[in-house]
Amino acid sequence: MIFSDRRRLPAERRRQIASSMRVPFSRRISSSTLPLIVAVWLVNATAVFSASYDELRSAAVKSCEAIDPSAYQTGLFFNPDGYRSYYVRSECFQRIAVEFRDLTLCAQVKQRYSLFSSSWGYSEAQCSKLVRDGIAADERVLLDIKQRYRQGAMQLRDFRIERNGNGRDFDIIPVFTGNYGHGYILRFELFRNAAAKQALPIHASGYYVDGNSNLRIFVRQEDIRKRFSDLILGRSYNVRATVILDIGNGGQAGKWSDTFIERVFPERERSQYLDRDVRF
Repeated sequence: MIFSDRRRLPAERRRQIASSMRVPFSRRISSSTLPLIVAVWLVNATAVFSASYDELRSAAVKSCEAIDPSAYQTGLFFNPDGYRSYYVRSECFQRIAVEFRDLTLCAQVKQRYSLFSSSWGYSEAQCSKLVRDGIAADERVLLDIKQRYRQGAMQLRDFRIERNGNGRDFDIIPVFTGNYGHGYILRFELFRNAAAKQALPIHASGYYVDGNSNLRIFVRQEDIRKRFSDLILGRSYNVRATVILDIGNGGQAGKWSDTFIERVFPERERSQYLDRDVRF
């Protein structure tokens, strides 16, 4: 028989929690399958996310803070050892601490001691261990990406901008070499003149780039004029192309902060720049 108080969670939520605890994080993904999983979500990553790490973390913290600190689950004998009694609020904070790789949140995790149900699985100590394990796994993933990038990064060798077939808009045609197919952010900026220090963005987006890529990026003249109303057709302008390896912000197993990414694989180490004079 399973004993619990009147505040017990819905059955579906209890099953989700129990399922997530069956195998420790470090064992749920093998070293052989991790690169493939990472590659899948990296391909689907976009250059601009709907919400930042800080925004997502803040929302998650608020959801945990809204839980009654005295609400608990106990007598969950079918759960793995250590997870059979806990405070619901602590379960929430431990879960998001692991998700956001944030050790500071573990201070909010309080172990609920129970005479007949083991409860060490939700505690500040266990939370800290899971977060550190997650950070270590993330570092290995990023360092592997870093090594692969250094060995065969896609290099922007040239680009040109020509009039689109409609006679009004433009196509940006980049040329790449290399063998590390991956998601990259491509950004193109225009300078008004040789003395101009401020660049005007023409286009920025994320693309999967490999040795067979044949990109032809459509850009509306109208969109350029929104930023540079003095554009003169037939005149040459300096255009800068920037290529940045897009490593995303983590996956379902854990989200990466900008601080973490910059510490392990800074943007400056995965960026390329190329300037060209282009006649519009």
